[in-house]
Amino acid sequence: MDTGIYRSRLNKRLEKKAAGFLSSIDVDEEIFEEDIDGTQAHNIMLYEQGIIKKEDLKKILAALENIRNLKRAGKLKLDMNYEDVHEFLEAQVLRELGYEVGGKLHTGRSRNDQVALDVRMKLRSKLNSLSSALLSLVRELQICAKANLDTLMVLYTHTQHAQIGLFSHYLLAYGDVLLRDFERIEDCYRRVNLSPLGASAIGGSTFNLNRLRTAELLGFDGIVENSIDAVSSRDFAQEAAGAVALLMVNLSRIAEDFVIWSSSEFNYLELHDAYASPSSVMPHKKNPCSLELIKAKAGLTLGTLTNMLATVKGVPTGYSRDLQETKAPLWLCLREAESALEVLTGIVRSLKVNRKRMREVAMESHASAVNLAEGLVKETGLSFRQAHMLVGRLVKETVNKGLKLTDLNPKALAKLSKEILGKKIEISENLFTKLVNPKLFPKRLSTLGSSNPEEIKRMLKSQEAKLVELKKRLMLRLKKIEKAEERLRKTVKAYLAAD
Repeated sequence: MDTGIYRSRLNKRLEKKAAGFLSSIDVDEEIFEEDIDGTQAHNIMLYEQGIIKKEDLKKILAALENIRNLKRAGKLKLDMNYEDVHEFLEAQVLRELGYEVGGKLHTGRSRNDQVALDVRMKLRSKLNSLSSALLSLVRELQICAKANLDTLMVLYTHTQHAQIGLFSHYLLAYGDVLLRDFERIEDCYRRVNLSPLGASAIGGSTFNLNRLRTAELLGFDGIVENSIDAVSSRDFAQEAAGAVALLMVNLSRIAEDFVIWSSSEFNYLELHDAYASPSSVMPHKKNPCSLELIKAKAGLTLGTLTNMLATVKGVPTGYSRDLQETKAPLWLCLREAESALEVLTGIVRSLKVNRKRMREVAMESHASAVNLAEGLVKETGLSFRQAHMLVGRLVKETVNKGLKLTDLNPKALAKLSKEILGKKIEISENLFTKLVNPKLFPKRLSTLGSSNPEEIKRMLKSQEAKLVELKKRLMLRLKKIEKAEERLRKTVKAYLAAD
């Protein structure tokens, strides 16, 4: 078979090693079906615009369907002797129909707008799958939060005890973070789901192409209007990789927390055996390898984003072959992100929470000190800085003596205040107990979004409602693409069945 259908200007075929170096066939496996769909839509439009004849359209559509079926059945493999999937598919059609009919397939089109089309079609599909997996993880976080509404824990800053809070508060925090990730992807999707087809090589075509018709047949929301922009730009792909990188950074932080909290020293959490690994030599080990790999994969996605940005930064306006190298990192980061989401969803679903241990650490902590300081401001008229100085010294005294704040009484406060502030600060035993008891701290919180149990319930309800709304929006995207695919299939069948 002729593997040089585009080489009429050149005297010689590509040297073997150069051909392998230039070819993107291995990466183009991802966009095989999209290339067929795009080609069918383009040729339907060509017929409707009076550019090709109906009998030629029928033969081209039938040939493409045959190629699709052979590939799905495993009877056709992409050949590395071709530069890309576009050349491969056209060559298959030419072999079946000849140049007189099959040679019309590429009328008014360039590989430049063709590949941009295929990448956008595959990317929107992958973004939808990623969005669905993301919402599943958020739902598992919500379920876990519901089961741990009153699970007391220490909240950390600088990896040090900060304030007393609730584990449900932590879980909902990442629910909010991940919903922002969803919205970033959703916003990116709007810019991805635009058709570049009809831009030709860069400047457009002299054929009377109906760009809006092909966009409609393929389920796009519109077109990339400027033909130079349509073939030159890869910012839509870079933006997608950027959104994925941010998502993976967020997943990595959750994973890091879980790795730390599942250690023997913390013992807050235990991973299900299905998500842990043993040691080859130490019989007692239960390693959180799934979580560790999520962290590593986050680094990988950051690398793919850098790869794409660095590849495009020096490309002059117009299509250059450099842009071919943005496809592999794009598919890689999307694949790894979806896998990480699925694994973390399973981890959260099966997570064992050691509520007793979390409570023990909270009760032993000095993290109720901020509550005591704020209580003194409200109850005694001290400025916050005075209260901060006094409670700070009180904590120092307890640490030096190996005590907890709950081991003290108001007399210790009154004695120390005389020394530090020059006046005695006296409060009741009952109030002192309320201010230093860690388990009472969350209920005393009064700000929106705090660890107050009532706030947790309110935020959970609000987040659940938002999840429902985002699922509906995702379903609308999915249904639009599904309807477009059905419409294209029906249109193809109708032309194939026509006399």
